[in-house]
Amino acid sequence: MSIRKDVPDLVPKAWRAFDCAPGLCRVDPSIPILFFGDLEAYLKSQLRVVTVGLNPSAKEFPKFPDISSFCRFPLAEDITPGERARYIDALSAYFRSNPYMGWFSAFEPMLRGMGASYYAGQPSTALHTDICSQVATDPTWSRLGRATQSALAKDGVPLWHKLIEALKPNIVIMSIRERYLSRIKFRRCGEWKDVCRFEEKKSGEQRREPYKVWTHSFEVCNEPTLFVFGRAAQTPFGSLSLEQRRETGTIALDEFRRGR
Repeated sequence: MSIRKDVPDLVPKAWRAFDCAPGLCRVDPSIPILFFGDLEAYLKSQLRVVTVGLNPSAKEFPKFPDISSFCRFPLAEDITPGERARYIDALSAYFRSNPYMGWFSAFEPMLRGMGASYYAGQPSTALHTDICSQVATDPTWSRLGRATQSALAKDGVPLWHKLIEALKPNIVIMSIRERYLSRIKFRRCGEWKDVCRFEEKKSGEQRREPYKVWTHSFEVCNEPTLFVFGRAAQTPFGSLSLEQRRETGTIALDEFRRGR
């Protein structure tokens, strides 16, 4: 199975999910975002790492005077659903254009701890995906009604699974509410295991309860993939310091190597 072929084949499904999204919550103008990051660099990476959120932010298509809503995806302005290659190029250029740093920078220390990054210069290039929907919404996911969330997830969750199968990651990093882990439908290989605990806050004060990072292997295309989970704050792993996040990345990488 060819990743280079399988990912573009999912583009029409992303557009269908976009067309079916409830109009009052979908950001307009916008495009569906199947993934964020340099697909070709990811495919050439020593370690294939994918991060996971819930759905794209409305801030991916900002509404500023005299600035295009597509300033983060300049190659996608005026795009049509049939332009698969242009669409893939637009998503691949995201971190070379004008990324939403306030959110994605939260993952970077952890990625660096395993020799990866969304940007060039590390041995491995990571991609970002969203498990519930590929459609940017306003309001944010947590403020959407249950019926709207269900309507978006009906297309979004199966599409995310198909994307993960196409990308064949070695490691998947998630920092979302724990209840969303039930959305993962890949075959489980064992149980969740806590691999590290942080007793101190970013300030150095003792936590009431330790912050735990968990790992679990799921079978993706008949191969084990290591999933790494830590509870979310306002940003991914936001209650950990930069150094704690980097340490978490190193521990996760060691855990992956032990399981190979």
